[in-house]
Amino acid sequence: MEDRANLRLDLFLKRTRLVKRRSLASTLCDNGYVVLNGRPSRPGKTVAPGDRLEITYARKKVLVEVTGIPGRAGQTGECYRVIKEEEIREEPLF
Repeated sequence: MEDRANLRLDLFLKRTRLVKRRSLASTLCDNGYVVLNGRPSRPGKTVAPGDRLEITYARKKVLVEVTGIPGRAGQTGECYRVIKEEEIREEPLF
């Protein structure tokens, strides 16, 4: 039975729709694109309300605060709030 006070990081990312698929969430975590409370985290790390996540996508970086734990997929509700969102601009090669 799942504890409603916390959830695996990869499942949290998928259920809140911050990432489309769990496999993609795991890959992002494994490659250091997801930082939990200032530290790069593995997909199995536990997320709880009050934690901060920094997620680096291809063209943007998002900092969110966990405010709740979602139930099953599709029942996301308000489980996080966006603190900061910045666009990543690539410099030209030449």
